[in-house]
Amino acid sequence: MSVEVKNVTKKFGGFTALDNVSLKVESGELVALLGPSGSGKTTLLRIIAGLEFPDPGAAQILYYGEDVTLIPASQRKAGFAFQHYALFRHMTVFENIAFGLRVRPRPTRPAAAEIRARVEKLLKLIQLEPMAGRYPAQLSGGQRQRVSLARALAVEPKVLLLDEPFGALDAKVRKELRRWLRQLHDEIHITTLFVTHDQEEALEVSDRVAILREGRVEQIGTPEDIYDHPASPFVYDFLGNVNLFHGRAQDGTVVIGDTEFLVAAHKKSAGAPAVAFVRPHDIRVTRDSAGAGPARLAAKVVRSNAAGPVASLELVRADSGESFTVQLTKEEYQQLQPRAGEQVYVQLLNVKVFSDDYSI
Repeated sequence: MSVEVKNVTKKFGGFTALDNVSLKVESGELVALLGPSGSGKTTLLRIIAGLEFPDPGAAQILYYGEDVTLIPASQRKAGFAFQHYALFRHMTVFENIAFGLRVRPRPTRPAAAEIRARVEKLLKLIQLEPMAGRYPAQLSGGQRQRVSLARALAVEPKVLLLDEPFGALDAKVRKELRRWLRQLHDEIHITTLFVTHDQEEALEVSDRVAILREGRVEQIGTPEDIYDHPASPFVYDFLGNVNLFHGRAQDGTVVIGDTEFLVAAHKKSAGAPAVAFVRPHDIRVTRDSAGAGPARLAAKVVRSNAAGPVASLELVRADSGESFTVQLTKEEYQQLQPRAGEQVYVQLLNVKVFSDDYSI
């Protein structure tokens, strides 16, 4: 029950939207297509759906091993939900969900009683049973999106394809709906791909994440794998905040200024210029210039902000004047009580090194 993409290229004039992309989604898996605008994620989803076709060549789209590359969307049995709900304003919630079943050719159209039973089951699944008789204008944005998803599921698709399904909603509703989507997927186990540009959304909801950049798959893996073990500087930078420290690579370490730090991931030969990537929460701050544990780099506190669940510090290096940020727990912040202008020392943990030809 897998969906597989092989060697897909798609050009629009002189622009290459997809460049020889291959990807496999296992049966019952929920995979996020994540990337910046223009990376090719929506084009890839539309090609999988049959709304676009790949350029001629070796490209293949396989549904459960069956080649559907040249089959139009109407015959692929894919459920598709857009960012903008595209509900029929003159139809009730019930009729919107039933629409895909009612317009089938007569030989394949379910009986009226079966349609009603299927819609009622879906209304229960999306928790909107009392609103079956309402019109889209009488629903909230989150409720409309749930109706859109139910309509996609009504035709019993082989695969569910979602194009930024929560992009038009406010932050709180989006968080509620993505939890709901994960619960829904765990109940029905339909093979699902969804496009998003929201890193937090992709990491929270999906089984695996495929990160696209300039028409290519930069990395694919579990949320934990791509966050903790990014394959490239682009992935590291794209998934959350990161500090860059320029230095020189050594055997298993990197020298920043005059201080040597252990490296968690090393992809540069010894003695070569290198960029050390460190996330703000992987930096410890102390007033002690020496002691047991990792090496320490002198810095000055510029400002602090303790609003929210974590406290943020802006610091500058004492040797180079380069700025960087640190995130502390509230407990760490209360113990440290940092003051603007004072000198502190930082320990860099979980340092990863890439070549010196990358900049943010």
